[in-house]
Amino acid sequence: MAVGITSDISSESSYLSIAEYKQAPTALSISTLVVNGNQAAQDAELETVILRASSYMNEYLNQNLVATEYTETQRIRYSASGGYYALHPYNAPVISLSAFNYGANPNQLNALQDCSIAWFEGQQIIIPGNQIGWNYTSQGPLQFGGSIGQSNWTFTKYTYIAGYANTTNTADTAVGATSIVVEDAAGILPGEQYRIFDGANTERVTVSDNYTFGNTTVTLQSPMLYAHLTGATFSNLPTAIKQACILITSAFIKMRGDSSTTMAYTTSPSGNVAGSVRYGNDIAVALDMVNKYRRVR
Repeated sequence: MAVGITSDISSESSYLSIAEYKQAPTALSISTLVVNGNQAAQDAELETVILRASSYMNEYLNQNLVATEYTETQRIRYSASGGYYALHPYNAPVISLSAFNYGANPNQLNALQDCSIAWFEGQQIIIPGNQIGWNYTSQGPLQFGGSIGQSNWTFTKYTYIAGYANTTNTADTAVGATSIVVEDAAGILPGEQYRIFDGANTERVTVSDNYTFGNTTVTLQSPMLYAHLTGATFSNLPTAIKQACILITSAFIKMRGDSSTTMAYTTSPSGNVAGSVRYGNDIAVALDMVNKYRRVR
């Protein structure tokens, strides 16, 4: 039988941690999410609501912005005039390419031996044709088992990482530490800046140039200014993404009919406003904030 590859854009990834949401100024009580529930029950339900809000954002954005590894299949045409393949992954921004297979027959694909030759350009990956092992003739690039030209479809299968790093540390770190151990290294690159979200101890750090891609022990260019307990968020997600998730999470909580005291965005004196209108405005503000990250198909 034939087996396909599927990637759900509503990946089980949250844009916020419980701690991040609690530290945000929402003017919202979160101690009544579960009737007569203890703190563990309240936190578990809050985590679920954050996940729902993140999934809602993914549906609107047409992609998941948390760094994740994907494998996709795609039929493309080789550009004989330009001498390259142009891949258009489902998700962006693309961070790395770890595997690329191609061929005229989907059951006999050839593997690219060195993925470092790939060039990332906007929302596409460029594979130079002169480095993928073809024999060249006056008729263009030829491949054993079938020819590939500008008018022929080429079957491809490739694995890549796309999105922004958004993980947590798995061990306490002290003031002056020059490395941090994270749960998931996806999306972390040498020389790039990240934030450790930890309330009043939030700080910006830069990954060292000699950091090994994929290593969960992340070395830093400078010592950390604060100590961080296990569970602090390590991320380079745009601030707008996190703020939008805070707004949508709050709207989802208020729609549940909890007994919290809330404060909505308004440009007019207080009055009786339907809940669906008030909370819908929160969501509209959130989606407007992240509209630039929406992937148009």
